[in-house]
Amino acid sequence: MSGPLVIDFDGVLRVWDPAIIADAEAAHGLPAGRLREAVFDDVSRLHRAVTGEITDEEWREQIARELEASFGPGGRRAVAQWSLPAGRVDDEVLHLLRRERGRRTIALFSNATTRLDADLDRLRLSGEFDVVFNSSTLGLAKPADEAFVAVAETLDADPADCFFVDDSKANVRAAAGVGFRTHLYVDATHLDRALTR
Repeated sequence: MSGPLVIDFDGVLRVWDPAIIADAEAAHGLPAGRLREAVFDDVSRLHRAVTGEITDEEWREQIARELEASFGPGGRRAVAQWSLPAGRVDDEVLHLLRRERGRRTIALFSNATTRLDADLDRLRLSGEFDVVFNSSTLGLAKPADEAFVAVAETLDADPADCFFVDDSKANVRAAAGVGFRTHLYVDATHLDRALTR
């Protein structure tokens, strides 16, 4: 049995259509990029959401109020449209996880809001992991060293025995810094090679 496989969610197992935000903006009269800016550029608000200081509902409501104040009801409707999808599963990556699960513990580690469990249910992924680490439950988000230390401790594993996969260079560097073996995700083919080495 190999050591635990700790894998990121968004950008690895879950894929988002980049048109989702742009379509919501266009459908409700927002300038191009304005919804994306509200979602991602307020780093402090996003951090509060992914560390559990505010719930997913509170986070989206704050964004909706901000956009409604600037653009009227269309701002709130754009947030509602953007909030509907749950992304899609990369079946190739899921196949690799199912193969590896017979050999090792499979842990999901996502910087996510309190909506993560509901999204896993919608995507029929709830039974695919031995452990789920949600930053909003953990109270710590990648790339904080403490987050990786907490994951290893919960798994009762030496960091050197854990194999971490993420599409973020910053997260991969941080994991390596506390002793994890790491792989910067590019695609399922490269991940397969890394897992079989």
